[in-house]
Amino acid sequence: MLMPDRPVSVDNIMSPANQPLDRLRREIDSIDNALHQLVVKRGAIVEQVRAIKMDSGNIDSGSALRPGREATILRRLAAAHEGDFPIPALIAMWREMFSGTTHMQKPLTAAVHAPPGFEAAARLARDHYGGMANLLVVPTASACLRAILDGAAEVGVLPMPFDGDHRAWWPMLMGQDGKIPEIVSRLPFVSNGSGDQALVIAPWGRDISELEASLLAIRLCERTSRGRILGVVAQAGFDGASPLASSGTDPDNSVHLLELDGAVEKDDSRLSAIGAELGGAFVQADIIGGYARPLLLAGAGNS
Repeated sequence: MLMPDRPVSVDNIMSPANQPLDRLRREIDSIDNALHQLVVKRGAIVEQVRAIKMDSGNIDSGSALRPGREATILRRLAAAHEGDFPIPALIAMWREMFSGTTHMQKPLTAAVHAPPGFEAAARLARDHYGGMANLLVVPTASACLRAILDGAAEVGVLPMPFDGDHRAWWPMLMGQDGKIPEIVSRLPFVSNGSGDQALVIAPWGRDISELEASLLAIRLCERTSRGRILGVVAQAGFDGASPLASSGTDPDNSVHLLELDGAVEKDDSRLSAIGAELGGAFVQADIIGGYARPLLLAGAGNS
């Protein structure tokens, strides 16, 4: 056995060469303690929120999720951030805190539909809703919708719409029935503009953020060009219309999904102008929800 040339002592460990590192580690420990104390304080305030909701009867009928408010908080943090600590890691920390405080008010179950080719659905749901959420994997989009309507899940995570999908799920959200879920979030919230994406549906109304997008679904019974549809929507007074997807291959029975700027309500009077302008080709136009626009980062993982 090799022995050190000289005895190891506390004086050697705490040598002048190690003192700057030890001091920095003690400072980190102090910051960790302060952070924990603030988390405890935040949790105590959430308990007060929960008590107020219980007194008003909203703890069971409402949702503890506030996607619009969460988006506002995360944008504020990202805008104020400095240094080399990655923004995605910062956002992940807060997402887990949202998960914990949501669980304190009301445990969350998310139904997740992951069809072949979209195995990332569960990861997107877990990253967004955190470690405290229960994920309920379902075989079809219809089962996802049913889980929400039956109360087995509070939210549903579904694949991002795409052109030509003959099994598109989003037309199921059309209609004025107040029980139909609507789109409330887009995943992931922090994005580099590529990669897997998903939409979230829920039975409660959208929580509007300061930078919102709305989704307009239009059903037609005659062949109509995409340019014509976009022109009519713009003429009706909607800003920033851009195509997201179309459903089906029959031009005489098609549904088109458009993203609009801002928060557009389901009963917006401008929707009637779309039908009037499209004439006999028009069947139906509905706002089926919306979401806080994703926080786009320049790099693939760094700010």
